[in-house]
Amino acid sequence: MKLFATIILLFLIGYASQRSGVCMVRAVREVIARRRAHRLAGFALASASAMVVMGIAEWLGAQPFATILGTRPDPLAAVGGVVFGIGSLLAGHCAMGLLAGLTKGELWRAGSIAAMFVAVLLLGPHMSSAALMLPPRMPVSSPLAGHVALALTLGGSGAVAAASYIYRRIGWKRPRGGWSPLIAMGLIGSASGLLFALDRNWVYTSRIAELAYGTSTATAVTYAGLTALAGAMAMAAVLGGTFRLTLGDWRDWLRAVSGGLLMGAGATLVPGGNDTMLFTGIPLLLPNLLIGYAAFIATLFVLLQVNTQRDGRKPQPSA
Repeated sequence: MKLFATIILLFLIGYASQRSGVCMVRAVREVIARRRAHRLAGFALASASAMVVMGIAEWLGAQPFATILGTRPDPLAAVGGVVFGIGSLLAGHCAMGLLAGLTKGELWRAGSIAAMFVAVLLLGPHMSSAALMLPPRMPVSSPLAGHVALALTLGGSGAVAAASYIYRRIGWKRPRGGWSPLIAMGLIGSASGLLFALDRNWVYTSRIAELAYGTSTATAVTYAGLTALAGAMAMAAVLGGTFRLTLGDWRDWLRAVSGGLLMGAGATLVPGGNDTMLFTGIPLLLPNLLIGYAAFIATLFVLLQVNTQRDGRKPQPSA
């Protein structure tokens, strides 16, 4: 029953992500190029919805705020966010965007995902701590642990504010025949909140880390979830008419691999990829993930703005 529920929720997240074009790089490009922030607000809606669901789970006794841990805030998390942001720009997508691109036929995106695995394998937590002579990072629980009312208030207020902004800007409009951000991002956030009661490491960058560190084995839970997520994205691309099988040239593969290596290194330092930062860090207010996510987004804004000023034109949002 647990495996079935996990597969269903991951399928919903994958399908909705592909149909709504979930990617932070794309969202920031639209802010700079078109002064449109509804995609950015969609991420706020997703994380706030996840917080509400986790708050309900806490009230029912699941205790996600006490059992999912982060670390104390430190400069290393910020550095990791910056490195992850640079890698995302070089690769062309954030973590979720890479998987979405691969499953709609952009084969060179596989180079980024494979490179992330290699970077995490070579720069695991013990290796990076030893190389950088870092002190042990002390685990901390969410400040929302035991505060259900606060979690529901913060999450509910954030969800209402984000949803209201999106509705004022585009209503129920479905961009390019996809899903309305109001529906897609609310669904993605709610499903991710439910998933933490079933599989707290459901985000696929966490799976990459587990496999690289040897802390996960080839179990049904490990691979069935990844298959459901990727399979749903591929199905959405086919049904939505966006699937185009393209190999890419050597430049595409070079950027993909280079960006993936940086993304893997950044995720090791935070630790966590941008999907972990969004779906775990914000709903649980975990310090290292909040700092890493802020640094990641700031890096995207700064570098894209610099590129705009340097080129003398606005960057076009990615497809």
